[in-house]
Amino acid sequence: MANEGYPERSLEEVESLAASFATTYFSSLGQESLATPIPVEDMAEHYLGYAIDITDDGLFSDPNFLGGIDFEKNKIYVNASIEDHDGRYAFTVAHEIGHHVLHKEAYLENHTEGEKEILCRDTTEKPQIEVEADRFAAALLMPSTLIREAYAGMDGKKKVKTIGQARGLANHLIKEAGFDNVSNTAMINRLIDLKIIPSFVGYQTGQFKKNYGRPTLGQMIRGSLSRVFRSFRV
Repeated sequence: MANEGYPERSLEEVESLAASFATTYFSSLGQESLATPIPVEDMAEHYLGYAIDITDDGLFSDPNFLGGIDFEKNKIYVNASIEDHDGRYAFTVAHEIGHHVLHKEAYLENHTEGEKEILCRDTTEKPQIEVEADRFAAALLMPSTLIREAYAGMDGKKKVKTIGQARGLANHLIKEAGFDNVSNTAMINRLIDLKIIPSFVGYQTGQFKKNYGRPTLGQMIRGSLSRVFRSFRV
């Protein structure tokens, strides 16, 4: 998916927009503060009016395509292969909400009738708008204010120096702060983004894939194929 026609946003702006979206959503429920776990399904279906379609048809027969959003049909697609993986499922829905908030207006302005496509989240390629949607998803599911409050309230905090310590801290925050729809991987990456723990060189995990070094031949081939097939015409 090319970035043409989409304004590039700083990660700080993406964080701010995610926080604003979450605050507005909870205010619509009459709640003055955020509550975990962040209910991204309800946000998508009842607040924004999207239908969530869990599917393995067509484009989504490829497990590399985790989800997509169709602005014309008001549909969010989630690959059936991740339906039972709560963390990946919630992150994918949050990612597509990110596309709605960050990219829908520019998308509709730059695609004429008959040239519409589904914006797809896949694991082989990360153009700027996908990086932005990933950051939005992380900020929405794991608001910085709640993460910092939970971390500040911990007893006996120790400096994190190893992956094992990072995983332990992530598990503690998930359990104690109610982030039930967040994976350990997502929490570790969020803690790195917020500079609460250091970035571990060579650390690659699941859907976030913080890559250090060159991609493998297989990754390059899959990336090339995804660029051919990711424009799913509707």
